[in-house]
Amino acid sequence: RPHRLPGAARPAAVCAPDGNTSRRRMKKVLEDFLDGNLPLPGVAACSARLADRTFVSRCYSDWFTAAQVEQALNRLALAANSLGYHGIQPARLCWVFERARIHLALRRDAACLAFFVENRPGAPNPKLAALLEEFAALPAE
Repeated sequence: RPHRLPGAARPAAVCAPDGNTSRRRMKKVLEDFLDGNLPLPGVAACSARLADRTFVSRCYSDWFTAAQVEQALNRLALAANSLGYHGIQPARLCWVFERARIHLALRRDAACLAFFVENRPGAPNPKLAALLEEFAALPAE
């Protein structure tokens, strides 16, 4: 129970008038973008984190769950952002693991997109690179 004097006014609710509309619009644009371009051969999953910290995730194999890719995206985006303390502002990064590669694209509005792909050394996927570039060019919220 909040501590208030009798008859005290409740705090005013503060919200941006079009905040929810623009977030929904950006989420819809991103969902359409992913659904129109995926799945791709070798892509096991993808996850995008919008500027408002909500996720759009897709899993195409049993390697990953949505919760796993979202948690990994959060951690990798944090690692990428921490490079800024050293004067490094990455736009794209790639982590290579024994069985998978994670390609991460970062936007100035704090949105990011990660593709979790099979680790096939020497087999770059030009469509994947193009999608990361297209994501960076999507309109901001």
